[in-house]
Amino acid sequence: MKKLILAGAGHAHLFSILHIGQLIRAGYSVTVIGPGDYHYYSGMGPGLLAGLYQPGETRFAVRKMTEARGGKFVCGSIELIQPDLNRVQLSGGQSLDYDVLSCNLGSNVVPLAPAEDPTLPVKPIENLYTAGREIARRLQKESLRVLVIGGGAAGVEIAGNLCHLGELTKGSLDVTLLSQSDILTRYVPKMRRLVLASFTRRGIHVYEQVSISRFSGQEVMLDNGNTLPFDYAINATGIRPSRVFRSSGLPVSNDGGLLVNQYLQCINYPRIFGAGDCISFLPQPLERVGVYAVRQGPVLYQNLLVALPCGSLRAFRPQARYLSILNLGDGSGLLAWRSFVFSGRLAFLVKNYIDKKFMNRFQVSGEINFDFGGHNT
Repeated sequence: MKKLILAGAGHAHLFSILHIGQLIRAGYSVTVIGPGDYHYYSGMGPGLLAGLYQPGETRFAVRKMTEARGGKFVCGSIELIQPDLNRVQLSGGQSLDYDVLSCNLGSNVVPLAPAEDPTLPVKPIENLYTAGREIARRLQKESLRVLVIGGGAAGVEIAGNLCHLGELTKGSLDVTLLSQSDILTRYVPKMRRLVLASFTRRGIHVYEQVSISRFSGQEVMLDNGNTLPFDYAINATGIRPSRVFRSSGLPVSNDGGLLVNQYLQCINYPRIFGAGDCISFLPQPLERVGVYAVRQGPVLYQNLLVALPCGSLRAFRPQARYLSILNLGDGSGLLAWRSFVFSGRLAFLVKNYIDKKFMNRFQVSGEINFDFGGHNT
């Protein structure tokens, strides 16, 4: 049998993992490489932080998914790809050969101060659960100050859900959001206005157009001269693709994303494919958001099926617009479709329904059964 390696068990590979049986019938042995038995869904990460969801509701049992369908799961991470040898090297020293390699290696949060960064990155998503539990425990005994750094959707959701965590524990939690620009610059201006109004009502401090000069112990110095003390600082600024591709001499964009064509195929090595945050899509720039990774999944699967017979590949055609919904942490959401924006409980319920429907699609049978009214059974 020909060897197919799925490197990474993220959103873009879930569809292929779900259809491992079909890949085996097509003549592949399938090996999935992932850092752990579970992959957490980033869209529910802020709710996990606030205690709205439990870990089992927000993660895919990727080892079970793989093995239940006849694949092999290897716990580890890719250190190097040797495309001329059709081989990957893992962090533990193990080497695996492939006939076709598909990469869904994700992205990492860019450190704020590489030499001495005291912040907690939002990725991996498990960090949010760990931080939430520790903050909740400490709030039983003391007041806390938390900085959220980054004014994009992730930073806004985390700040709102931290505030809710403080309310749930009845503790004294001071939440401050720092943004180098105005918050939510990727969205229509109404989104920003609604978030600022909500955060003002809830006592969340927002500093826009500020940069961090340096950290000193449990204080951050801003370029406007202000100094803010903190007990926790969460980095939700920006992400960059895995460094593996550049280290391996593969063709990459300026930020290190694997350059792929419209078929999600490496431009220089036709037996290497990629999807999700780790790629740079050559036909047009794409934002590194989950909706594209999920939409790439079925296209990637179809192309992997026919990669070795050199069949007709299917092009990925990204949608021009997509629905955005933010979880503000207080039971409300903020929904945007093109120029249409509304906030409130209904927006959160729509997001909750979409997220849980997506989770159910890839859950191992019997692992968890969602009640779409907001509880799991």
